Amino acid sequence: MVSRSHRGSRAAAAQMASGDRGAASARFGSIVRAFRAHEHRSAALLLGLLVLVYLWPALLAGHVLSPTALVYLQPPFHALAPAGVERWLNTDLGDVPYSYYAWDVLARRLIHAGTFPAWNPYAFGGTPLWANSQIAWLSPFSLPLWILPLNYGLGVAAALKLWFAGFGTYLLARELRLGFWPGIVAGVAFALCSFDVVWLSYGVFVSVVAMAPWALWLAERIVRRGRALDGLALAGVLAVALTGGHPGTEVHVLAATALYAVVRSLTIHGVERREHAMRLALVGGGVAVALLLTAVVLVPAQRASVDTVGAAARAHGAPGFAGSRMPASVLRTTLFPDWWGRPSEGVDAGPGAAGYRERTFYAGAATLVLALIGLLAPGGWRRKAPFALLGFLGAAVALRLPGVYDLVVRLPGFDQVQNSRIYWWLLLAAAVLAAFGLEAVLDARGRIGRAWLALAAAGLAGIVAIVAIGPQAGTWGTALAHALTRSATHDAHALALASVLTWLALAAVLTAIVAVLRARPRRRAVAAVAIALLVAFDLLHFATGYEPIGPARDVVPPRTPAIAYLQRHAGAERIAGIQVMDADWGTIYGLRDVRGSDAPLPTNGFFRLWRLMDATDDPYHLETFTERSPQVLGLLGARYVLLPPGAQLGARSMRPVYQGADATIDENALAAPRAFVAQRVAIASNADQELETIGAPGFDPRRDATVRASELHGAAPGGGAGGAARVVGETGTSVTLRATLAQSGLVVLDDTWAPGWSVTVDGVPAHPLQADAVLRGVVVPAGTHAVVWRYRVPGLALGAALSALGLVVALAWAGLLLARVRRRRRAR
Repeated sequence: MVSRSHRGSRAAAAQMASGDRGAASARFGSIVRAFRAHEHRSAALLLGLLVLVYLWPALLAGHVLSPTALVYLQPPFHALAPAGVERWLNTDLGDVPYSYYAWDVLARRLIHAGTFPAWNPYAFGGTPLWANSQIAWLSPFSLPLWILPLNYGLGVAAALKLWFAGFGTYLLARELRLGFWPGIVAGVAFALCSFDVVWLSYGVFVSVVAMAPWALWLAERIVRRGRALDGLALAGVLAVALTGGHPGTEVHVLAATALYAVVRSLTIHGVERREHAMRLALVGGGVAVALLLTAVVLVPAQRASVDTVGAAARAHGAPGFAGSRMPASVLRTTLFPDWWGRPSEGVDAGPGAAGYRERTFYAGAATLVLALIGLLAPGGWRRKAPFALLGFLGAAVALRLPGVYDLVVRLPGFDQVQNSRIYWWLLLAAAVLAAFGLEAVLDARGRIGRAWLALAAAGLAGIVAIVAIGPQAGTWGTALAHALTRSATHDAHALALASVLTWLALAAVLTAIVAVLRARPRRRAVAAVAIALLVAFDLLHFATGYEPIGPARDVVPPRTPAIAYLQRHAGAERIAGIQVMDADWGTIYGLRDVRGSDAPLPTNGFFRLWRLMDATDDPYHLETFTERSPQVLGLLGARYVLLPPGAQLGARSMRPVYQGADATIDENALAAPRAFVAQRVAIASNADQELETIGAPGFDPRRDATVRASELHGAAPGGGAGGAARVVGETGTSVTLRATLAQSGLVVLDDTWAPGWSVTVDGVPAHPLQADAVLRGVVVPAGTHAVVWRYRVPGLALGAALSALGLVVALAWAGLLLARVRRRRRAR
């Protein structure tokens, strides 16, 4: 028998516990209400904290958000690799250190020196620089790179992009009349989706895509409300996207905005047809003004891309262009992103040549289940339809679904870009539909309904995947260890199983939260917070470790003795590298390389000349040395050839001048001087004959030259002119020569020719010739003369004029809106 005192004590304890729970619930409720009172500020803060959790080493510790440690994998840096460097490697991000990071260093150097970045002398023997849109010269996201120390600048720029992507998606969800926490889930899901994570260190792609939710948000406001101010804001948002630096992704953002506006307009009832047309015209006006505002970068980039290898490869996703076709098996990564492992862990066993970056469709396990709930939930289809369509088209075009792909790539713009990256449409659609799903769950008030179908489908997908893998008994332990601790394994079955187990765990937690919500429907706020945290944990788990963020002392290679030798001896001479240091890393040290990977990539003529050495080689990674290599490299002015340590080329024209533990350097005796007077000039009838002459055994690039007949606009340059030429002055946009000739002859400047270069002889305009397929030449009369080559960026004047016009239109638009506001105030 229990005494009354004991029963009283237990009752009191229960009452106290209940009181504690009530007080905790009250405190939690007050916190939630405080957030709701300042929703947009709260959302901005929460998304900022999410980005900080992910990027804190770069933002707070000054670590480098760039896979520059990859440079240690090649000579001359391999010998200096620090212990544990493998922690900072992701071999799938190779373009970043050898291109994007090097471009950032060069751009900072020129901007800080007050030099307009018109021409880059460090790649391909010279290449357009302002026209390299992937440097994103005018993007607001690039400002941290130009004004902050580079390490911090990379981190801050990345953080801004992710925050803008997330907050814009949150605003879009709220504009669709979804709640605060559904908006937060949408923002988190898109900020750390696979596209934004795996392309983050590349910079340009996320710079563009981050503005897509903002564009859709404003398009939604325009088609529903028809406010002219939103049209002007849309112009500003799209202008930021169009300066982001990647033309293909810019086309996809413009297309998504237009498609969304049209589809959404068709689903809104109660608006007259004329009003619909006016609102769509407002969207079109915003797009047009954005294009005008950014013409100063768009027009030069378009002009420079004509007749380039990149333009030809991108057209219709040409076969052989990296990432242009993805296998259908990529759909597994929608659920299981690490099915084939991940390159940041030294594993990348994916199918085909598509590459990990372009075969990861992951938007989050919880995100995907919520998106499915959103699709299954009744009602709201007028708001959901545009996202369902965007998601379908994003996957269909990326996977080249017959019929759909063939139709889309014939549309203007799509026929000139690589379209596999359009899968971000699917990820954005999933993020917004997940917000609809969470809204449906929270509004069910205990009656979950069709949500159980999505949760059951998630579990079934995991079970089917396990059956498909067919794991052995010993695989389970390895898979579980990998899922929990990311322990190293190259077992394909274990990798796939680990990804499935992660999916099932996340789906199970989501199911548990929904079950609790059904049992206690009043705990909607608690459930919403729990689901938002689950989505954040899910995507942070995916993102962590993919982008290397390491201390500069470990991930940025120092200058080696071989590099120091080249800096001391090369001067204005050029270098080349064979199986070492890919271009454009030498730019960091001020070395002029005949290789390069600079957009808009080399001309078709440069590419054909390069392949005289080896029909399978390219100017981005020189891997072979043939009997024609000294001749072709010499024509391009490559006096020094960097090689792996101990390498021997065995060519008579090559002699070693440096041999060290880091590399070998050979000097090329056939290297043409920077400027010379041609002693023999061959006139070629066409480009093929020109290349045949250059590749002939007797051709000496130090004194011989060839010119196509179509280049001549007067008397042909004679041979045996005799004389000398030398460079006496050089700026970023000009080269001055002093030439002395016994008789009229061809003076060759051993720099690559490109539209925009003009030449004068003693101040008088002369006709520039394209000599030796890719170099610059001019016919100069007998005597001593000053020859000056000057460069003007093609399309820059037109682009600047159009941008000025766009600015005038935008200001006039703003003035009209301001005048309207003043009239309304006076009327009151």
